[in-house]
Amino acid sequence: MKSIKQLTLLTLAVSYWLVAARSGDVMTDLSIQTGKLRQDVLLNLKESKWFFFTATASMRQMARRLPESSRGATVKALGKVVRAYVESSTFKQEWLQDVRTYYPYDESYTNEGLAKQQQAQEADKASLKTQMASLDQAFAQMDPGMLQLAVRAQLSQEEQELASLSGNERANKANHIAVLKKMLNLPPAEFKKQYLASLKDQAQANLNQSNASATVDKDQLAQQRKQKAEFDAHADFRPLLKKRLQDFIALTETVDFEARLVPMGYKQEFANPLYQRKPAEWKFLYRLGKEPVTEARLFAQQWLADLP
Repeated sequence: MKSIKQLTLLTLAVSYWLVAARSGDVMTDLSIQTGKLRQDVLLNLKESKWFFFTATASMRQMARRLPESSRGATVKALGKVVRAYVESSTFKQEWLQDVRTYYPYDESYTNEGLAKQQQAQEADKASLKTQMASLDQAFAQMDPGMLQLAVRAQLSQEEQELASLSGNERANKANHIAVLKKMLNLPPAEFKKQYLASLKDQAQANLNQSNASATVDKDQLAQQRKQKAEFDAHADFRPLLKKRLQDFIALTETVDFEARLVPMGYKQEFANPLYQRKPAEWKFLYRLGKEPVTEARLFAQQWLADLP
């Protein structure tokens, strides 16, 4: 089993020196996969206090071999990698995607979504107007008797299709056929007039139905805008980053690297009982050592100062 330590966020940039062999290409030296680093940074930034760091046996072995003189430089090098990623557009996109999973909202209810919906409705109205004009133009050239014959032939086909339908679809089709049969009994000129009117009525009904389905429910609009506001409140990660940096800096300033250890059974414990009751992340920084922790604090202070 891998041992898991609970640490504060910014200790992420500190802890990885444990596997460093040199301070050149820090990602290669530490055998850190880019995907793993991104996952850890995102996870630990959004956690309110803790993150999980897995220390393998090989990492602990390399830590014992690592010269103390290289620890600070390694921490600084990795800190630059972490900062570059957090300041990248890739991280911003991944952050927003993650926030969206916790604070989902329907884009169709945003101002932009509603504007697009309104534009689509206006376009549909214009399209219907064009279709109506085209129908008038086409019907003006049709012979009433020939039109009646063509529709009668179409009716026969629709009656055959009726047998394969069921439920509301069958009922609607049957009603359409009944209306059409009634119109076909009219004189050709009157049939042509009513048939054209029925086509226009159907087109208008289809448009009305489409617009009705797109009508914004006021309660749903209020709910979606509330959810969008919650998303917006968490969209900017910088306030959270500032707090993480401040908390880390404050923690590092409390560590007494001169604290004395005494044997206690098979392990060592702090001679000062107050230190023994310190949280795990405080003890981790103590074990890490003054030089790398100081370097990490300086890096965090500079990063904090550069934030808008």
